[in-house]
Amino acid sequence: MCGSLTSTNDEICMICGYPAKGHPKTIWLKWIALILALAIGLPLIIATFQNLVSSETPIQSVPSESK
Repeated sequence: MCGSLTSTNDEICMICGYPAKGHPKTIWLKWIALILALAIGLPLIIATFQNLVSSETPIQSVPSESK
C-alpha cells in the first residue's frame, strides 16, 4: 500500500495495484498494533525504570536490639 491513490472511485491504486477497499483495514491494524505495543511495552519500561531506581537506593539495615 503506497498511499498514492488519486481517486476514491478507483478500485485499485494505479501505482502499486493495491485494492482501494483494503485501505481501512490497514489503518485499523496499525492502531491495534500501536495500542498493543503500548499496553505491553509501557508497563515493561515502567517496571525497568522502577527496578533501576530501587537498585540505586542503598538499603539501610535497622540495628537489632540486644536483650
